[in-house]
Amino acid sequence: MLHDASSPSAFPAGTRLVREVLASSFLARDVELSILLPPATTAARPEYPVLYLNDGQDLERLHFQATLDKLYAAHAVYPFIVVAVHANEQRVQEYGTAAHADFNGRGGLAGAYSRFLLEELLPFAQARYQASANPAHAVMAGFSLSGLSAFDVVWHHPEVFERAGVFSGSFWWRHRAVGAGYTPADRIMHGLVQARPPHPRHRFWLQIGTLDERNDRNDNGVIDSLEDCLDLIDALVMGGMDVNQAIRYVQVEGGHHHPDTWGRVMPDFLTWAFGQEGSTAALPAPLPVVRLHLDPALVPAIVPSTAAPAVAAAAPPLVLAPTVGAVLPPAVPIISHLYTPAMPISRPVDGDFLPYAGSYINLVPEGTDPREALQTQTQAIQEIFSGLTEEQAEKSYAPGKWSLKEMLLHQIDSERVFGYRAMRFGRGDSQDLPGFDQDEYVVYSGANSRSVASLLAEYEATRAATLAMFNSFTDEQLDRRGTANGGPNTVRALLFIVPGHELHHLNIIRERYLPIL
Repeated sequence: MLHDASSPSAFPAGTRLVREVLASSFLARDVELSILLPPATTAARPEYPVLYLNDGQDLERLHFQATLDKLYAAHAVYPFIVVAVHANEQRVQEYGTAAHADFNGRGGLAGAYSRFLLEELLPFAQARYQASANPAHAVMAGFSLSGLSAFDVVWHHPEVFERAGVFSGSFWWRHRAVGAGYTPADRIMHGLVQARPPHPRHRFWLQIGTLDERNDRNDNGVIDSLEDCLDLIDALVMGGMDVNQAIRYVQVEGGHHHPDTWGRVMPDFLTWAFGQEGSTAALPAPLPVVRLHLDPALVPAIVPSTAAPAVAAAAPPLVLAPTVGAVLPPAVPIISHLYTPAMPISRPVDGDFLPYAGSYINLVPEGTDPREALQTQTQAIQEIFSGLTEEQAEKSYAPGKWSLKEMLLHQIDSERVFGYRAMRFGRGDSQDLPGFDQDEYVVYSGANSRSVASLLAEYEATRAATLAMFNSFTDEQLDRRGTANGGPNTVRALLFIVPGHELHHLNIIRERYLPIL
């Protein structure tokens, strides 16, 4: 709880937005900042509590400023400043855990990002905007991978930050891929928490949506994001943290891994972090930290997505009703048994595929099970496209190039074609199958007239079907072959081509599209 000595009589709406650019030697780039200052008529202070917010480029999509103005108008929060740090195309390298990259090499710049925060950003904010240097008045927060980053920084630097807010945190971050000998002990942040006790003044606000994802590594009916978060809370409690006093766990029923959900639950977090005494007391009770179990046998293996379109800023707030002994509702989409760790799949050899396909196959790292790649790639696609407006998704990086919507639908079409070939050959049908003209398909696709949400729903449904089929093939079926597009193809080669083709387009998105957005 922050206590305000000045007690101004009114907090009129009207936070002030300031843009800054800070040159970082640690990140070797100019970092864009969005600074939100309290309303001009609030009583001046020698220093202000401060929220350092990752993924600051998403403030508009979160309706952040409008939400904060309403909280000031309702006398719900004390004056504080927001320092929102914009990410760029290096996001998956700069966010993560500073001590360790993940099994795929992501997060390689997380240590540099931590030094940027501690040695460049904080001194700048304290000198320029009177941000408090008191760790009790410094909060850090983030979303998904940037939420993991926020937690990691606060955990390791209680002398600077005492509190963290994590929206749908990527606590799955791990040393080893699922299917390559993975165990829960491979989760990096869990291991860091278990290595030492929490600081006595550490406080954490942790949010998860019950529709954050569909993956369920251990087929226990609990989606991985929920399980990873609850396991982290277990580790905090085992380290001596008082779950009732130091942790607020907010489980959003029907919440998605999306700025819409995060924006709608933002008042709860800001009131927890900066609320006046009356407003914090009025917060709804969080859900108890309980294990959620659902017998997978009681629900279909694949339940169609119930994702709703983005909700406008005026939508009613989410209701965070306490539920004792909660279970996942039957409508939660769960993909069960689509990927079962097994013996590593050997790679295709020359003669199993046309030469052009080799460039896709080679993008799947040695030792990686392609089925695991298919499962984990869905998160990368969701993170990229759920962060785009409709207008951004209709942009191309150069005249005559596809838009991002067109590229996503091309990926869906290609996966269907490759999967159809695999099904035919796996069933012993070796007839010559025709190729397809990808450019003509895009011309007639109508991708730009569709919403991002509808394309993502179709992508997820296609991927679920692809995984179910490839997971059903025996080694004998994987080695069956046929002819497509005038050349040889084995089922095994097609299994590698599908994730390799998607990796090819993910690289193009990150290298050519994201920089212009």
